[in-house]
Amino acid sequence: MAIDSLITWKFYAYSMLFYILLFSGCGLSGNPDKRVILPPKPDPLESQYLDLARQLGSEKPCYLISPASVFVASFNSPGTRASFIRSRCFHNVAQATARPELCEHVLSVNTLLYPGYHNNRERCIEDADREKASSGVGIIDHNAMFELSGFTKEEISDLMQKHELPEHGVYCLLFSREFFERIVEFPNFGSDEDLQTAKRLEWKRHPFLNLPGFPCAGAFP
Repeated sequence: MAIDSLITWKFYAYSMLFYILLFSGCGLSGNPDKRVILPPKPDPLESQYLDLARQLGSEKPCYLISPASVFVASFNSPGTRASFIRSRCFHNVAQATARPELCEHVLSVNTLLYPGYHNNRERCIEDADREKASSGVGIIDHNAMFELSGFTKEEISDLMQKHELPEHGVYCLLFSREFFERIVEFPNFGSDEDLQTAKRLEWKRHPFLNLPGFPCAGAFP
């Protein structure tokens, strides 16, 4: 009787595992660059770095993201349900700026339950080769970014005056050279080498600053 119970328990256990893998898309499928069983829980700031990089059209914040942090979107199409946050960051900037060379930083990943083998360099290069860049202005908590960068209220006020920004234009400071240089003051989840690479990047004036009607147009010449 005990043997029969053990066999029955194993049958249900294996059946349950099979259905979990089946309905999750099966992280055992495909040929990703890396496979991880249970990825570490990412810090919430890392997703904010990704959003900031996309907003600025610069890979600088991407270097501060841990190479091990994984994002999971369980309802995505098969093969795209897992991705390294750092790789997503470089992919997004490559796409937003039509710079396929950034795709060398992109690695695909499968977790135990979620496959992400389609989120690879080839897809990144395909997206970055489009004739038109696809960047856009999203919603970023600029006050949180300024706090992370170490700006004081006095410094922000001085910069507003220096760049002749209107009172409602504090957000525009995200596109300034001063803020760009302070990004390396953010908490770093990457390596010391990554941080040094980020420090060597030079500020470039964002194309949006030349668009008539954009709230920050004409700033930071």
